[in-house]
Amino acid sequence: MTKPKVGILSMQRVINYGSFLQAYALRELLRKNGAGNISFIDIIPGRPLVCGEQTKAVWRRYIEKIILLVKEGNIISGLKDFYFNRKLDWSIRKSWPILELDKPKDTTFDSVVIGSDEVFNCCQESLWGYSTQLFGDKSKIQSKRVFSYAGSFGYTTLKDLHKYSVAEEIAYNLNNLKAISVRDENSKNIILKLTGKKALLHLDPVLIYGYKKEIGSMAERPIRGKYMIVYTYQGRLKDLDEISVIKCYAARHNYKLVSIMCRYNWCDTAILPSNPIDVLRFFKFAECIVTDTFHGTIFSIITHSRFATFVRPSNINKLHFLLISLGLEKHEVNRADALYSILDIEDNFEKIEGILNGYREETISYLRNNISE
Repeated sequence: MTKPKVGILSMQRVINYGSFLQAYALRELLRKNGAGNISFIDIIPGRPLVCGEQTKAVWRRYIEKIILLVKEGNIISGLKDFYFNRKLDWSIRKSWPILELDKPKDTTFDSVVIGSDEVFNCCQESLWGYSTQLFGDKSKIQSKRVFSYAGSFGYTTLKDLHKYSVAEEIAYNLNNLKAISVRDENSKNIILKLTGKKALLHLDPVLIYGYKKEIGSMAERPIRGKYMIVYTYQGRLKDLDEISVIKCYAARHNYKLVSIMCRYNWCDTAILPSNPIDVLRFFKFAECIVTDTFHGTIFSIITHSRFATFVRPSNINKLHFLLISLGLEKHEVNRADALYSILDIEDNFEKIEGILNGYREETISYLRNNISE
């Protein structure tokens, strides 16, 4: 029997490690559960609902940034950040062949999976704007069956969708999906109000796939001595109290402060792993991790590391539900001085893996049912 051709419509070309690893994980889960040829589908851009830095011409962004750095007296630090970000961009792009993004793609499919990641977050600034394709627009997806898996609206709300007059069009396209799966309660509630349908809740592919084989084969420490990781986006850690407690915790335990995917002058060093999967090696051997990102939290969980997650207004919808799902809400940092006690928590990862295995069974059943008749 011929295995179905499956397309993945996601954010695999976004320059961060989480987007890469969730794309890789979803592909591997599909391969193990009945899919034949698998191709990633690039997003067809739509109109921007939110205009900001990314909608400006590249040259204009650079000039404005340089002027600001000169005014602030941060030109040297800014240039170092720019150089680091260029190297980060290059290091992830050179790994795209792992996802086979360089190979010819199928254009018609038996099934298309929309997700994972914030594919429904149309009210964030992005290079593709509001793309109806991401909500299942039949005119832009050539497939017999289209369904979502662990998609998210991120910080987009139903009020935002009405504000930008896209709620009805989104509801129409979502109603044409064979099945709808999301990864947080906010997204589930929006789907219900838009369509009257109860979306299923599933965990991110990185948690479901688990990378157990890959992590298990990582035997060599990437850094000599004890170190802790700061994992966030460039420039997002600005609060002086947060920075102070991170530095104090590292000094108290004589840990080297290592930043990954970002560069900060107050860290000892900024690291670029050899490829996105190698990020997990740095997490595995770290003494602890401080993050304010969704996937930074997930990397900590699957490598069985001590961690603390700063919860922000922009990430509370997805992060709070993620942590509650696994009984790990005690890792949320809502005030800076709580970091000390949270980073000392020793989790029962055998129990956590047991919870994850239940979610894994649900995911496997869902994917198998939706990629074939």
